[in-house]
Formats: sequence, structure tokens, C-alpha cells
Amino acid sequence: MPDQTFQRMVSEGKAIGSFNLAWNVKVVAVAFNGGTTPLYQLIEKTAMEWTSHGGELRFSFRNPDNTFRVWSASDKAPAGAIRISFNQRGNWSVVGTLADNVPPYEATMNFENYPKKLAQYFNGKNPKFWMGSYEHSTILHEFGHALGLSHEHFHPQCQADLKLKQAIAWLKNPPNSWDEDQARFNMEAAYYFKVMASNGFGKDTTPTVAPSIDRESVMLYGVFPPEIYTSNLKSPCRPTPPLGYATTLSKADIAFYLASYSKIDSPF
Repeated sequence: MPDQTFQRMVSEGKAIGSFNLAWNVKVVAVAFNGGTTPLYQLIEKTAMEWTSHGGELRFSFRNPDNTFRVWSASDKAPAGAIRISFNQRGNWSVVGTLADNVPPYEATMNFENYPKKLAQYFNGKNPKFWMGSYEHSTILHEFGHALGLSHEHFHPQCQADLKLKQAIAWLKNPPNSWDEDQARFNMEAAYYFKVMASNGFGKDTTPTVAPSIDRESVMLYGVFPPEIYTSNLKSPCRPTPPLGYATTLSKADIAFYLASYSKIDSPF
């Protein structure tokens, strides 16, 4: 994400609502900047793969007249808690309620060049290829962040096998071109939780650690060359074959979602 957005996300005080970064409202509004209705429909349908498993949360993409909600760079008030753009570098999302730290005229999520990339799937075209595509997986991943999920590779099994210095250096080069802080925040569990603790979230942002890493999770990176892992191709940090990335939500992904959103205290 842009460095300006990253710095606001982690340094402008405690997010409103739940201290574990999950939303404490039953409806989270989503708005778009750029793109077309067929693209919005595709993203809406994919994001709802999360909420289709139950719970009390729902995403609201549309106005009362059924048109899709939009936002602009001149907005004085947020058109949606989640604001999607397509014209910035990379695919990224602010984590959970930290989106409240981002001004209403800026994006909280971005999918680079998706109006062009996803055109082959518009209006129901190529449905089988769409469900197995990396772009479909990426939308699930970024909405996972928007729901408050951190990366699966923060699991100790992965952190122990990952060559962090090499991974961070890899992310600092194109096509990502991240700075040191962003690369460490996305890859190094100790640094991620240190940043969160310094912003008032403390232990509440630390996820429950399962006995083994979930290699089927959409929150596990699948972009690195094998030499970045100590165990190379046998690394527990590598997503389950054959594609090298998850195409559906894992049981653990769904369990996290339901643990956070089965019961929401706020009536709003």
C-alpha cells in the first residue's frame, strides 16, 4: 500500500470498535472508485464467500436503489468503511478497523489494474477459470485483511523456516518495491505485533496459534521462490499444491471468521 496509507494505519491511534481489529457492527459498507458494474459484481460475489458461511456480519456494496456505492477523492465523509481503488500500485488492504484511521478521500483497499485484468470474467464468463484464478484468491485474501485477519505465515512454523532477511529484500524489489517498514510489517510476526502493541492493541491482536500452520489458508503468501525458505520446496510455509495459492477459504479461515462474527454486540 502507499507509504502514506501505511503510516496512517499504524500510527493514528486506536481503531474504533473491537480491540482485536474485527468490526463491531453488523453491516460494513463498501464503496468503489473507478471500474465498472461487472467488475463490482465480481468483487461483491467473491467477498461474500466470507459471509456466506454464517455469522451476523454482512458487506453492503449497494445503495437503496441497488446501484453500487462509489467514493471520490473529494469526499468529506466516508462513503464506505472499505473504499476500493484500482489505480494504485499493488494489491493490498488496511487491516480490519484500522481502516477508520484512513481519511474518507483515500482508499483502504486496492486491486491494481483489475478493470482490465478481470474483463475476461465479467458477466459470468469463464466461471471455472475465475474460481481457480490468482485474482479470485487475491480478493479473498484482501477481504480477509479487511475482516481483521493477519497473515498465516506469522505462524511460528513458518517464521522459523522463512529466511526473513531474504524475503524482506525480495519484497523491497519490483514488482512490490515496498520500503523496509512495510516489508517487515507484512512478513515478520514479531515486528507486526510490536507495531500493533505500540498503537494500543496489545495482546488482543495476537491470533490464537494452531498446532500446525494452515497451508490451505487464503492468508498464506504463495509468491516467494523456494530458496527463500530453509526447507526449500518442502517448507511448511509453502501453500498446498498444485497451484501454489488457495482458491477457496480453508476450514481455519472460516473458523476465524465465525469466531469473530458469529455474535456481534452492536445492533448497527
